[in-house]
Parts: sequence; structure tokens; C-alpha cells
Amino acid sequence: MLPSWVGVVSAISLAIIALAALVTAGAVTVAALGVRTAVRALKGFAGPAIADVRQLIGSIKTEADALVGASRDVRQRIVRAADAAEDRLTDLDSLAEVMQQELEETAVDAAATMRDVRRGLSVWRWSRKLLKRKKRP
Repeated sequence: MLPSWVGVVSAISLAIIALAALVTAGAVTVAALGVRTAVRALKGFAGPAIADVRQLIGSIKTEADALVGASRDVRQRIVRAADAAEDRLTDLDSLAEVMQQELEETAVDAAATMRDVRRGLSVWRWSRKLLKRKKRP
């Protein structure tokens, strides 16, 4: 059997442990309330800053959207201008081809006309020579 003082010491130590657990629970509760109060104070201080940051982000997004729209507009204008320039160059190329064909045909016609004129002149000279020979007798 155990002496009687062991039960008393065990009861006192159990009471001290229980008291320590209660004190710890109270300290944790007070700390949690303190953190809660600190978070509320932080929200109070940071709330306007967060609202300002959100507003700034909204403004940046609006400006970025406007910039993207302007960029898209400029890109479309450049594409249209390039297409128009390509169409004009195609038309100019077609005109150059037609002009070249016409010039070639004109040169061929001019050469043929010159040949005909030379032939005609030679026939005329020949006929003059024949006529002069006939007049002499």
C-alpha cells in the first residue's frame, strides 16, 4: 500500500497541471483576440490603400485596353495601306506590260513601214531608170 501523502501530492500536482492548462487556454484566447484586433486595425489602415490599388489596377487595365485598341487600329490601317499599295503596284505592272507590248508592236509596225517605204523607193527608182531608158531612143 501507498502512503497517504502520495495521493495528496498527486491531487495537488493534478490541480497545478489543470490550472496551468486553464492559464494557457486563457493566454491563447487573449492572443487570438489580440490578433483579431490587430487584423481589424490593419484592415482599417490598409483598406483605403487596397481600394486605391484596385482603382489603379482598373485604370491601368482601361489604359491597356485603349492601347490595344489603338494598336489594332493602327495595324489595320497599315494592312489596308499595304494592300492598296500592292494593288497599285499590280496595276502599274499590268500597265507596264501593256505599254511594252504596244511599244513592241509599234516598233514592228514602224520597221515594216520603213521596209515598205524602202521597197517603194527602190521600185520608184527602178521605174524611173526604166522610163529614162525608154525616152532616149
